[in-house]
Amino acid sequence: MSRCLQRVSAVLITVALLLIQAGPAAASRAQDLGKRGETNIAADALILRPLGLVATAVGAAVWAVGVAPIVAITRPMDLGESARYLVARPAKYTFVDPLGYH
Repeated sequence: MSRCLQRVSAVLITVALLLIQAGPAAASRAQDLGKRGETNIAADALILRPLGLVATAVGAAVWAVGVAPIVAITRPMDLGESARYLVARPAKYTFVDPLGYH
């Protein structure tokens, strides 16, 4: 049984070492994809912008019904932060950002 445990450990260590080397390559690729113009403009206009509109509406409803009353009672100074995250960011993406920007 000890021999089997040693083999499994060796395989797991080998896989871990290989995955550690793949991390920086994946991060580099993710940074490259973040450059302007990487998103297909048609996909942005036909799929992502309508989803942004839905996210804005759902975020506004969740904020107005669930989050705003609780935050207003417990931490009134943080109302803007929750509204920014749930409403303003999706609205900015949907209505302000240029097509193909993301």
